Amino acid sequence: MLTAIAGTAARLCDAKDALIYLVDGDQFRLAAKHGPPRDPRMVGYTLRISRGGPGGRAVLERRTVHVRDLAVAARTRFPDTRAWQETLGWRTVLATPLLHNGSGIGAILILRTKVRPFTAKQVALLKTFADQAAIAIENARLSQEVAARNRDLTEAFDQQTATRGILRVVSSSPTDVQPVFDAIADSAARLCEADDAEIYRVDGEVYRRVAHRGPVPIAGPLGEAYAISRGRPSSRAIIDRQTIHVHDQAAEIDTEFPDLKAWREVAGVRTILAAPLLREGVAIGVIVIRRTEVKPFTDKQIALLQTFADQAVIAIENVRLFKELQARNRELTEALEQQTATSEILGVISSSPIDVQPVFDTIVRSASRLCDGQYTIVTRLEGEMLHLAAQWNSGGAAEALERAFPMRLTRAVTSARAVLDRALVHIPDAERDPELSPDLVQAVGRRSFLAVPMLRDGHPIGAIGVSKAVAEPFSDKQIELLRTFAAQAVLAIENVRLFKELEARNRDLTEALEQQTATGEILRVISSSPTDVQPTFEAIAASATRLCAAVNSLVIRFDGRLMHLAAHHNLAPERLDALNRVFPLPPSRGSLSGRAIVTGTVAQVADISTDPEYALPAQTMVGYRSVAAVPMLREGVPIGAIVAARDQVAPFSEKQVELLKIFADQAVIAIENVRLFKELESRNAELTETLARQTATGEVLRAISRAQTDAQPVFDIIAASARRLCGAGYGQVQLHDGELIHLAALENVNPEGAEAIRRAYPLRVGEGNLGGRVIRTRGVVQIPDLLVDRAYAYKSTWEASGLRSLL
Repeated sequence: MLTAIAGTAARLCDAKDALIYLVDGDQFRLAAKHGPPRDPRMVGYTLRISRGGPGGRAVLERRTVHVRDLAVAARTRFPDTRAWQETLGWRTVLATPLLHNGSGIGAILILRTKVRPFTAKQVALLKTFADQAAIAIENARLSQEVAARNRDLTEAFDQQTATRGILRVVSSSPTDVQPVFDAIADSAARLCEADDAEIYRVDGEVYRRVAHRGPVPIAGPLGEAYAISRGRPSSRAIIDRQTIHVHDQAAEIDTEFPDLKAWREVAGVRTILAAPLLREGVAIGVIVIRRTEVKPFTDKQIALLQTFADQAVIAIENVRLFKELQARNRELTEALEQQTATSEILGVISSSPIDVQPVFDTIVRSASRLCDGQYTIVTRLEGEMLHLAAQWNSGGAAEALERAFPMRLTRAVTSARAVLDRALVHIPDAERDPELSPDLVQAVGRRSFLAVPMLRDGHPIGAIGVSKAVAEPFSDKQIELLRTFAAQAVLAIENVRLFKELEARNRDLTEALEQQTATGEILRVISSSPTDVQPTFEAIAASATRLCAAVNSLVIRFDGRLMHLAAHHNLAPERLDALNRVFPLPPSRGSLSGRAIVTGTVAQVADISTDPEYALPAQTMVGYRSVAAVPMLREGVPIGAIVAARDQVAPFSEKQVELLKIFADQAVIAIENVRLFKELESRNAELTETLARQTATGEVLRAISRAQTDAQPVFDIIAASARRLCGAGYGQVQLHDGELIHLAALENVNPEGAEAIRRAYPLRVGEGNLGGRVIRTRGVVQIPDLLVDRAYAYKSTWEASGLRSLL
């Protein structure tokens, strides 16, 4: 495109050479050139941007620079061009900047080897070519950005899909890592465009293949052991604890990877990528993908394989942790199988994944019974205050304890002391402990106390306390049992926290996926409808209704004076009829869409039926209770609104409002795309028309230059060009010799008509003919309809040829 522009600019502006430079930082890069091959600079040549050259000055000052004689100016104003001017003989130079949003992005130069300044028309024409070049550059950039974005979104979606699939396998196989390995190998081979994938696990001094996907032959069956050495890319990744990328195995097999020689011809592998499975910096395995052709993997594919390696480590860790947890639970069950309380608590934990209170209630009952306590409490630490979470007592001290909570951490209370010390507190006889509060001891009527902190990652989150009325120590078994109860309480708290986090995360992921899908659908509609915004509005209305849990939605356009109903989804017929009767209407606070447009902010009403400002007819409120309206803003100016409604009182959440804002932004993008596309079409039409006129002018000028002694060819071309460019049926040129009018040229008339016209000449100057009127008035004369022009004397001649209007 730029080469074509350079060639056309040189030809139409009668220049010897043409150059187009693009700005690259503080340098010019030669992007296109036209002219004789005497200029040795190739496309891609760079030079510094400065005012010492016409092109640099044009960009820096954002104006056209016209140099009458560069041989003179190179010694003063443009010293950077002196060597090239002397070498190539350039004299007259015209440079125009390529501007985008007011910034210089390049320059176009046309050059002559003779001192002959360019005309004003040629200057204007070069500016037009500069605008076209800027548009072409911007269009190319936007196209490349859109293509790259679509590519990234597709890759991200594929990767997210694979990740979700692997996570589903992880969650469905808590005790078996093999299905996860198989899924990871399959996804790695497919998404990294490899011919196969292998996963190995380290087993002492060897490593074993545990999964394989793909048609490439492997050296042995699953489970076979191999020595860990640097002679294979897979084991080298384990040793070096870093990713190994072999671009061409054949080039390195003799020197770097001799262990692969035996399988070189059988497998036919050329390119290999191996990523270690690292847990806390220690290699516990490796994932390998291979290609049978020399085709190195991209950075994205390398990063993706490392992600799969991380997922494999997570799967291994999950199974290990799950099995460790199972083993620990088995040990506890075996050790305490006669203690009904433990199994009961575990049962409550498993049956209350979202509520820890039943676990606390079971713990205080079981601890009191099995530790021979008269009073047991569970406390939770929230900030600096200790709160009572559960209690069980048989001595009537509950009210006194309830009044004491919440309390600040103090050593005067055993549960608070256990939290402060992060350690067990055992007081066989309260009267022998000087730190206990005598008033509290007397109020509860207890003599011996036992408290165990509830610790999560070493940090206290609460405590369990048991007390007895008699002064006697608790047994070691009772202490261990209370510690077990504390561990189970922490486990219950963590289970509830993790379950709620998982629920929230799943909710967020589901919402995010639905929103991304809707956004992608709308972007596809935008890209497929560059001249029509209506499909985008309809897609936005449908997506807003579905993703915001609305009953119906509207898209409103605002033209600066009136609001127009542009699109709707799932409207009741009565409400649609009512809205069609009131729209278009000016924006005001009497409607939610008008309110959003007037204020330029989100307008939300919990119940429209109780809104004192709502002024539209009652029929417009059918299926319309809770409403949210978001303005569509272009550079801060409202151009419309999106309205979502529910048929019950249920205000929209902040996430749903933010989603409506995203849809509003997309609507603005769609409107802008259509506007810019139509502006571009209009600009292209204008440029086409201008070029046609300039071409015609050039043809006339060329005829003049060729016809030094004969004006007839010039008159013929003028008649033909005037007829064509003005959309006329025929054309002629008349000459006045001072007395009579003579026919000089005639265009597009059949022989019979031409003969009739020629017989009418010469003419006398008068109102009866068009040429006479022009000569008398010395101005442009137009007869819109010659049949109604009473003074015109040649109606029959033109009427026979079917012509009515004359200019």
